[in-house]
Amino acid sequence: MTATLPSTTATTTGAHLADTSDRRLALVRIWDAMFRGARRYVEREGFVGVHNMPEIVGVTGACENVDTLFKVDFFGKPAFLAQSDQLYLELLTPKLGRVYAEIQSFRMEPDADARHLCQFSLFEIEHLGDLDELIGHISGVVQAATREVASRCADELALFGRTPQDMVGLTFARVTYSDAIELLIADFPDLAWGDDLVDVHEAALVAQLGPCFVTHYPKDIKFFNMKENAGDARVVNSTDLLLPFAGESAGAAEREHEHDTIAERLRSSSMYERLLEHGAKDEDFAWYLDAHKDKEIPLHSGAGIGMARLAQFVLGVDDIRDAVPFIVNRDNLL
Repeated sequence: MTATLPSTTATTTGAHLADTSDRRLALVRIWDAMFRGARRYVEREGFVGVHNMPEIVGVTGACENVDTLFKVDFFGKPAFLAQSDQLYLELLTPKLGRVYAEIQSFRMEPDADARHLCQFSLFEIEHLGDLDELIGHISGVVQAATREVASRCADELALFGRTPQDMVGLTFARVTYSDAIELLIADFPDLAWGDDLVDVHEAALVAQLGPCFVTHYPKDIKFFNMKENAGDARVVNSTDLLLPFAGESAGAAEREHEHDTIAERLRSSSMYERLLEHGAKDEDFAWYLDAHKDKEIPLHSGAGIGMARLAQFVLGVDDIRDAVPFIVNRDNLL
């Protein structure tokens, strides 16, 4: 059942900070339960927590859309607010095997709407292993988070028209990007192979399949170091998790781990072109490339799970602003 409560969005800067209603406190408790469950899973599975991760970074803290980087002045040097700590976690993985981090991801999103926040919590994991194992870990994190909410927060869920039963028995379908295009083409005749899937496509897939992993996206629309598929050079061994109400809630992939391949993929990527336009230089990636030079780096994989999107699914709300304890977007400077 979908909640039909008034939106918490506020047009007055920071006005929602004074809200200590039952609904606001319920959000705090539900988020606490989600993180308790997620942490319980990774701790049980032997992931090492990496803390004090950098939030002021160079361009290596970017995700695919570098146009949403927040620029800051770092003692006279250009810097950015981190979007992901993926590359930093990657370099720890060969030694530690399995790592995770909880970070704040910053996006200079111009729209203050139902899908965009300028700051949100990202639960990141990296491990030695392939895409199939990675999908198992993402599933485990999400299932553990929702189970914890179900066991702790029945009263809080009721305020959103949800019950613990909505969290029970959560399973995930799986479909390749190419097959997803075939499923969508009847309703979206202009959609072509190679196009990125947007919110309306994600909603249509979830309506057909329920919660699902879409795998093997086109290489040209994904991050430069996602591993090229051995059988089809057009695609990478990647996946997005799509959830009801929220759409894309996690992005994940195997990582390229050979120096020359990473360097070529970086310099031929559209992301790199945009980074140069933002003032980046070759040497900004030197530390990452050098860490792979003349080294035997094993296959590793990782994911970032957007906890606000997961909260949307848990709460059954279509508007991301109704799923977070603190709204940080263009309309709200705290």
